[in-house]
Amino acid sequence: MSGSIRTRRGALACGILAVGLLGAGCTTTAGPQNNPSPPAISTPTSPSSPAESQSSIPPSPPSLNPEYPLTINIVIAKGKTIPSGEKIDVRVGQKVIMNVISDSDDEIHAHTDGAGYEMQVQPGRPTKGSFTIESPGSFEVESHHLEKIIVILNAR
Repeated sequence: MSGSIRTRRGALACGILAVGLLGAGCTTTAGPQNNPSPPAISTPTSPSSPAESQSSIPPSPPSLNPEYPLTINIVIAKGKTIPSGEKIDVRVGQKVIMNVISDSDDEIHAHTDGAGYEMQVQPGRPTKGSFTIESPGSFEVESHHLEKIIVILNAR
């Protein structure tokens, strides 16, 4: 095989590769994206209206909007909590909902206004409770039996 034929084949292969790469950059995939998000905290989202213009100001995110409750899913297992010490911004007047599942008896305590909020949990029995943030400040939600901070609510 002569050098000029090898060179032409190499150039052809490079050209095909370049076209393939350029074309691949212009396509989109419909598969799931690998964007990690905290599984323990969820807030509802409101559907966007097709009538909204690009120049409109979006509403506050639900996690910082007192009209939307903040839901915290808590898992207590093998002496650990999930979440564990996470800081969460909330608004004064916002309702906080806690969904707890535990592998042992425990008491969840939110150190909020006044006496705070207490919730008893039993092993294997999903428990739900809620309270409303009434004043600004930083409030710990903890597991009494494990003596661990689950989340810190920073209210503004």
